[in-house]
Amino acid sequence: MQRSASPKVKKQTRPTSNEMDTADNVQGGERCVQVLQAAEECFRTHGFHATSIQRISDVAGMSPGHIYHYFRNKEAIVAGIVEHRLAEVLEHVELVRQNSQTTGVVEAWIAQIETGMASCINREQTPIDLEILAEATRNEAVAGMVQQADAVARARILDLVKQLPVLRRLPPRELAARLTVMKTIFDGLAIRTLCDPSMNRAATLRVIKRVIRTLLEEAD
Repeated sequence: MQRSASPKVKKQTRPTSNEMDTADNVQGGERCVQVLQAAEECFRTHGFHATSIQRISDVAGMSPGHIYHYFRNKEAIVAGIVEHRLAEVLEHVELVRQNSQTTGVVEAWIAQIETGMASCINREQTPIDLEILAEATRNEAVAGMVQQADAVARARILDLVKQLPVLRRLPPRELAARLTVMKTIFDGLAIRTLCDPSMNRAATLRVIKRVIRTLLEEAD
């Protein structure tokens, strides 16, 4: 009787350095997100100053020392939240840029306004944004983070709207002022919604679209 061949045992190999680095980066990224989400929950519930690293660690389910491995202090956590918000804004701008290739900049921008408005009056996000802005009024480091993020967003929007012949002919100060008005509309929506919960969003959206269209199309 012929004996069956013994099954081959797959030789186990250690991961390469690149594979290990990738795994560490992925895990580190996940941990950072976990900390940021916990911090947002704490800021939303308790406010900025009542939120300690210990409180964040309790919500995140990790030790304070582990948090300090990724963020040196609470301000660094705030920087991470601000960067995340900036990424969301830039994503909206990028969608406008992509859609503008088929519909034109104005129509692409108008089509994105409803999504942008919804993001600005998000009940989960608004309290955190207001906490950060309030802290920016008394903390130069946080103010610097907010101002830098705003500058990046404005520069990206400026690059996009400069494709419009009407706006390219405007003096730099006029163009900058129009961008300021556009951003003020959306930045102020969070406060307006808080002050007036009964605000008619559909009617407000229609007016915002008319205003934005005027800012993008009307010559000086």
